[in-house]
Amino acid sequence: MTDVRRSVELAVDALFDRQRVNGSWQDHLPSAPIATASAIVALHFADPVGSASLIRAGAAWLRAAQSDDGGWGDAAKAPSTFNVTPMATGALSLIDPEGSAEHIRRGLERIEGFGGMEAVADRDICKIFLMCQQFLSLGGLYDERKIMRLPLEIIFLPRMFRQKVSFTVPWLLLWGMMQAHTRPWNPLRRAVNRVCERPIFAYLDELEQFEGEDGGYQESPFMVALACLALARAGLRRDIVERCIAYLHRTVRPDGSWPVNRDLELCATTFVTHGLQDTGYASDERLAATREWIRDCQRHTRFSATGCPPGGWGWSWRCGWPNTDDTADALIALARFGDPRTDGQVRAGVDWLVAMQSRNGSWSCFCRNNPIALDGACSVMSAHAVTALRESGGLTAADRPIARALAWFRRNQREDGSFTTPWYRGLVAGTGNVLDALAGLGLADDPTARRCRDWLLANQNPDGGWGQDEFGASTAEDTAWALLGLLGSGPASEPAVQDGVAWLVSHQRPDGLWQPTILGMYFLDLKYSCDLLAAGYALQALARYRQATAPPGPGKAVHAGL
Repeated sequence: MTDVRRSVELAVDALFDRQRVNGSWQDHLPSAPIATASAIVALHFADPVGSASLIRAGAAWLRAAQSDDGGWGDAAKAPSTFNVTPMATGALSLIDPEGSAEHIRRGLERIEGFGGMEAVADRDICKIFLMCQQFLSLGGLYDERKIMRLPLEIIFLPRMFRQKVSFTVPWLLLWGMMQAHTRPWNPLRRAVNRVCERPIFAYLDELEQFEGEDGGYQESPFMVALACLALARAGLRRDIVERCIAYLHRTVRPDGSWPVNRDLELCATTFVTHGLQDTGYASDERLAATREWIRDCQRHTRFSATGCPPGGWGWSWRCGWPNTDDTADALIALARFGDPRTDGQVRAGVDWLVAMQSRNGSWSCFCRNNPIALDGACSVMSAHAVTALRESGGLTAADRPIARALAWFRRNQREDGSFTTPWYRGLVAGTGNVLDALAGLGLADDPTARRCRDWLLANQNPDGGWGQDEFGASTAEDTAWALLGLLGSGPASEPAVQDGVAWLVSHQRPDGLWQPTILGMYFLDLKYSCDLLAAGYALQALARYRQATAPPGPGKAVHAGL
């Protein structure tokens, strides 16, 4: 217990040291070869003279980031993937073919090892095949004429159909427009392409109005670079191109690289806040500004791009798209600050979650009733939504939204008792979070919960932690998620819990935080890590353990459900 107390105190001090003046936290995502490759290619076409130094620095960073196996992965020196390797190889072949000759050679060898150019064109093997083909063609390594046409005419589909493609719509439309202006088409196709341009730009201008000029597109250097590249090659909307250039200049790191997202500050702030609240700091004056900052981040207008009503939260201030997870996490934080259910902002957030529940009882990230796996039903987000409706909305298992969610959990639990999720690697994230939500409802003995527990206990690593794959290397995030589920549904004295807590304590870094793992899914097979996701959840798990093992007293944290 002394070690846990010291570990919690060390983490709390470290996190308060990183708190920003406005009460929020800034997280850190790793520099990404795919974002860096995209940025330097975009700047090459949009601003080759003014951005020459950034292009050179980005190419140098890419060369240094090449993995030992000859390809590129989701972070520097990470195991290579078939999504990232073609894009980095094509970028270097375009930007600096002579200075990067050896790196390009090794990249092409790695592509051959993945299955060659035929596999690049296979969407079942290469999830972002069209992007990979395009970057290879820009580097003179692939025939651009073989790249499938993106249908600009989707802009004329009813919004409800467009919304199903979710956050990829800006990229699909802009790259379709790039194709319209850089490849030969027959007169009819050219006429259709011209008709599509006006509504497409109206859609993009609507996005900018919602996100703000500083948000780029989705607060993502990767997405901004894709938009910049498309418009620069097409010779269209120089005003948008200039905004993209400015955004890439603002977000480049000192070493010449870019992350896939600038930050996930609302996510990071809620992860950390939940941990501090569990530790007993809900009334601490240092969190007063945090509470107000979270409230200020709520969006009070409808977002037509995804069809969501007012009242949701996005992943960053004023520019992140409203989504289930951030709305749920914000509401949970406000409930634990003591904001009443009658509060207007809380009520609007609860109404947002109820409105965005899909017909099958689940929640997706951005859209309702989405059959597309890219933004399909998510066990983690559904679990968080259930917890938010319970804590902020006062709903119980008998109320229709939660009852429908419980039925979805029962129908979608895997035969072995685990849950999948499109937004995190592995099975621990879904399984641990669903178990935590069920326990909060007082359903720890429900068959769904018992099967979650059994799976978690059966898949604990010998070192006491949990990992993404079956007995894969233990991670702080997976271990914390497993512990949160087990602590809510069983005794803290259980050997599995004791071993998991010991793993977290022994793997805490000297700076008080935990090493993040590349396990978050950006989209399709692109992944990232977030340092404060690891720290926030690890602190939550240790704080819950301390609550469960300490006698009641002034220092014991209390919030709904615990």
